[in-house]
Amino acid sequence: MIAGALVYDNAIVSFGSAIGISPLLEGLSWPRFAMHALGTPFMIIAVTHMGQAGGIRWTKTRAWTIVAWLLVIGGIIEGVFAHLIGLQLEPACMDGVVRYTSNVNPGQFCFEGQEAGPGGSPPIPSILGNLVALVIGFSLWRSTGWVWLMVGSVLMFAAASVPPSGFGLAPGNGGEVLLMLAFAATAARFGRRTAMINSA
Repeated sequence: MIAGALVYDNAIVSFGSAIGISPLLEGLSWPRFAMHALGTPFMIIAVTHMGQAGGIRWTKTRAWTIVAWLLVIGGIIEGVFAHLIGLQLEPACMDGVVRYTSNVNPGQFCFEGQEAGPGGSPPIPSILGNLVALVIGFSLWRSTGWVWLMVGSVLMFAAASVPPSGFGLAPGNGGEVLLMLAFAATAARFGRRTAMINSA
């Protein structure tokens, strides 16, 4: 689900300039925000399963399971209230990319007379999910030597810190892709390990 949302998000951004500023592009952009708000918190459950498959004991405890699901539910609630209810999308243009977003600054204006948006709140579910991935990635590295989940999380934090005003959308989108690759590699690595243990 998370990877599917990322593919859809990048596809709409990629084809935005071809579609152009229009009700069609605006309508296609709404699911981007809905999937981020409703799907991103489940990253916590995904990396928890990776930790369990990798033998990280604390990820298998009842206490962590409760905490993880509370974070997911809280993240969804925060995402709905902060990023969906009252969402107003405006066209934004940068480096040949045309998209609809809720936070438009003067460097992204598409036409003369366009007004800046009010600004958006920090993506708390994404930050929490990536933080959990970093902690579990660190635990996997210490216990198994598998470093890539931790590396993907660090790169995502680094990419998210790059201001779009100076470097465009490439760092943030690239960081998301690298994180998903780290997820896929980690899931494949420990999925095979679990299968071997179960068949033994």
